[in-house]
Amino acid sequence: MDGERLLGAVARWMDMGPGALACDEPGHPGGHACLPVSVGVDVNGLVKALTERYAGPFTHARGLPPLQVGWTHSWVWDARSVALGEGPDGRVVVAVTERDIPRPDELPADMPWTDRLVAITSWAAPPGPVPDWAAVESRLGTPLPSDYKRLVETFGCDGLFDEFFQVFTPEELIWHTEFHAGDKWAPGDEHPPFPAPGGLIPWSNNEHHETFFWITEGPDPDGWPVYAVDSLGKGFRFGCTAAEFLFRQLTDPGFPLTTTADHFRGHWFARFVRRES
Repeated sequence: MDGERLLGAVARWMDMGPGALACDEPGHPGGHACLPVSVGVDVNGLVKALTERYAGPFTHARGLPPLQVGWTHSWVWDARSVALGEGPDGRVVVAVTERDIPRPDELPADMPWTDRLVAITSWAAPPGPVPDWAAVESRLGTPLPSDYKRLVETFGCDGLFDEFFQVFTPEELIWHTEFHAGDKWAPGDEHPPFPAPGGLIPWSNNEHHETFFWITEGPDPDGWPVYAVDSLGKGFRFGCTAAEFLFRQLTDPGFPLTTTADHFRGHWFARFVRRES
């Protein structure tokens, strides 16, 4: 099929419920569906269109269909991925695959929260450069929680979890903190902004205009609670770290603020696609 019909077919397969994938190619294993690609299809245009729809692209080989194909790209959405590569005969191959990801309740009880996020997102991309944390903390005037640092070092955080939740990069965190520093009261009207004692430092937000802070209580940042402010300005206190809070946002259907657990069977992180100027 041509590029336009192919993109429509990919979207249908990606949005279907569990158990729907079936490949018509003889001898192919289950758990995926190969889609016919017309000879001469514009591969660059196809990559661009899939990247605009699903973000990425992810070019690591983890979780791709076990076929004799040189996979070059894959994109993730919910519990499925779509992969593009070249078959032994030189023809373009496109396949939609069910992702092999653990359920949250299958993870070890003692697994660190950042490792849990890695597991449920199947994150395997190489880490970006390690921030100069000493310079970041000097600019802020305070140490930062260690699990936030590990989140940034693991994911890079220049992107979105489930295309919905954003964890600020160190540069963004500094910008938001300095932006709020002149306010008499931070959102939620219960705590002043940092650098006031016990003030708020923003570290995350989402597409529903909910913002998430630390309450800078005490000298140990690893003990700072999370303070969430919903779109109406109501504040909620959570006695957990940033990574645990994010994990529960993604996986707990009963979470008191917006959660993606009711919308997706799988979870993922996609870095922003930066366009060249």
